[in-house]
Amino acid sequence: MDLEMEGKKMRLQVAIDRVSPERADEIIRLTGGYADIIEVGTSLIKDFGLAGSVGVLKDRYPEQCILADIKTCDEGEYEFREAYKAGCDIPTVMGFSSISTIKACQRVAVEYQKEYMIDLLEVPGEKLEELKKEFPEAIFCVHLPSDNQGRGLEDLVVHMCGQLEGIKKIAVAGGVTLDTLEIMKKSGVDIVIVGGAITRGRDITGTTREFSEAIRR
Repeated sequence: MDLEMEGKKMRLQVAIDRVSPERADEIIRLTGGYADIIEVGTSLIKDFGLAGSVGVLKDRYPEQCILADIKTCDEGEYEFREAYKAGCDIPTVMGFSSISTIKACQRVAVEYQKEYMIDLLEVPGEKLEELKKEFPEAIFCVHLPSDNQGRGLEDLVVHMCGQLEGIKKIAVAGGVTLDTLEIMKKSGVDIVIVGGAITRGRDITGTTREFSEAIRR
């Protein structure tokens, strides 16, 4: 798919996790405005709570789109409402959750007029078809487990993007590098999620800018 012909702009999501809120603040500052979305990671939220992580960072960067990787799998209405109230723009729900749970998340997202993401980690094909039918407006996240250390990402993207035909917003997480961006573009990916390749590097600003420029070329 030619993204320019489709008029589609790829987005860069920088994932921040396993650090203090103060370090997360510093990383956001160092991204230099090149990140379209800042992800407040699951461990950061578990360690410091929604108010102490998402809330603090949204207060400091009110114009920044913030994703809260809360990985909801039950109590959908409560968890999504609390995430939006804390200031997040995009919360996450696990695709293996019950359809009723995801529908509860969907209702709250509609109420707040915000996006939400369905994480497809360990979602079988039959369930994926049901998700596509019920939640076509969601962001569908193709997720290579961290324990795979990036191995098999390109094959997974090609396979899953084929399965997600008709879905308008597709994200990819798990070992994304500059070298894998071309396959993302060809597959019609909307959001590329980059973690350690940016946040653990020596030049966070330069690397974020490099990713940002590469996805827009």
